[in-house]
Amino acid sequence: MSLPAYEKLGSFYLGREVDAATGADKPDLLLYDSRDLTTHAVCVGMTGSGKTGLCLSILEEAAIDGVPAIAIDPKGDIGNLLLTFPELRAHDFAPWVDTGEAARKGMTTDQYAAATAETWRKGLSDWDQDGERIRRLQSSADFTIYTPGSTSGRPLSILRSFAAPAPELRADPASLRERIGATVAGLLDGSGFSLMWPNEHGTMPFKNGKQSQVRLTEWKEGTLVIPPLQWFHQHFNNGKVPATSVHVYSPPLESMNFYVGGVVDSTSVRALWS
Repeated sequence: MSLPAYEKLGSFYLGREVDAATGADKPDLLLYDSRDLTTHAVCVGMTGSGKTGLCLSILEEAAIDGVPAIAIDPKGDIGNLLLTFPELRAHDFAPWVDTGEAARKGMTTDQYAAATAETWRKGLSDWDQDGERIRRLQSSADFTIYTPGSTSGRPLSILRSFAAPAPELRADPASLRERIGATVAGLLDGSGFSLMWPNEHGTMPFKNGKQSQVRLTEWKEGTLVIPPLQWFHQHFNNGKVPATSVHVYSPPLESMNFYVGGVVDSTSVRALWS
């Protein structure tokens, strides 16, 4: 038995062609040559036109072909790639269905999960796919959700080491300034908020009518607060756990503060990088 054309390595199965006049599906498969994805691509369309679905399909096809991907997902849609259920059983879907939507439809959660499973089963069948292709997707790649500043997924630290940079970098003020600007510290404990505003608005922006220029950043455990250079900043810890501020300074460069949660640990780049 021969494999479908879309199972050929490098062919991404995106669906079938559509008759523009009638809107009906044609039997011709819409295959995308993965060799065309060598530079940049932009997916545009109106709300609900299928942009996310298309991108998810491309990521799934890439995974099946063993092509790695890093997806930066601020909206939270791409995490659905992990919701893959080869058996298409109702109880697989039950923890993930919208209970509110189920109630609006007059269904229990289990009933709604069963209906969702059946919708997926029929939808896959309409596109000549089944649970076995889902199983193949699962076995082709490791899927991991990294969650900086949160333990809801796999925690990820984006803090750079305070190890001394190379001597040639330290001898170049511009490069060293850039290195310091790229160094961040994380809020290890505590909760609160920070106010930051450009220096040109003075030390009392609210009194001077510049409140619209003040940036409010709320933080909790794991949050990163990086005051920009040439900005005033104030930090308020309203939690029970002490917070820590790290002050970084190296003449002739400007001092930089990284707020990591009221205990202050002041030190210098020279001390850190000696």
